[in-house]
Amino acid sequence: MRLLVTRPQPDADETAERLEALGHTAIVEPLTTIAFRPQPHFETAPEAIAFTSSNGVRVAAKWPATAAWREIPVFAVGAKTGAEARQAGFTDVRIAGGDLKGLVEMIIEGFQPDTGRLMHVAGRDRSGDLEGELRAQGFDVATLEAYAAVSADAFRQETRDAISSGAVDGALFLSRRSAAIFADLIVEAGLEESAKKLAFYAISEAASEPLRRFGVVQIAAHPDAASLIALIGR
Repeated sequence: MRLLVTRPQPDADETAERLEALGHTAIVEPLTTIAFRPQPHFETAPEAIAFTSSNGVRVAAKWPATAAWREIPVFAVGAKTGAEARQAGFTDVRIAGGDLKGLVEMIIEGFQPDTGRLMHVAGRDRSGDLEGELRAQGFDVATLEAYAAVSADAFRQETRDAISSGAVDGALFLSRRSAAIFADLIVEAGLEESAKKLAFYAISEAASEPLRRFGVVQIAAHPDAASLIALIGR
């Protein structure tokens, strides 16, 4: 199949390589660009860190202050984020099952509210409310908006032509944000009828919602990239 990969770099290239190893052709069209923010001022050092994305790990790893926090507990939302944290030098990494619910449960079981502050390194645009759920359980949580996903203004001309001509068979979406941007750009480009011919693959129910106007969306069994690619197969 000829598949459109919409996630930001560097993850887009990684996904494209995995698809091509299965015999597909990947067209990389990142619909967001990740902009890291500089290290903020920390009045209180955290006693634990929660990461809900690999980009959170990547930006925190660049902060000079993080060098002193490598041995504190790190709670990662899923396997890829956990692997990124270990690669960044964190030594006590605990990995949840890939969604916010599992992450909240793991933190409640593995970190006592009276231990101190838990820092959530997050993006500007995020789904769910990790801080709110943990505060309701008595935790001291600080959310740092450490990066922003900047939306693409339009498709590249090559991508627009490929969708219009039927040279794309399907598209992958690993976030609701990218799916919503895609849907908006399709309408702006007048490509609704072409989009209705595509097969859509989404990482979660939430990510599928903006795409349903164009047709059926297949949803991964688990909210991770491996499950999404397994959904497509060879």
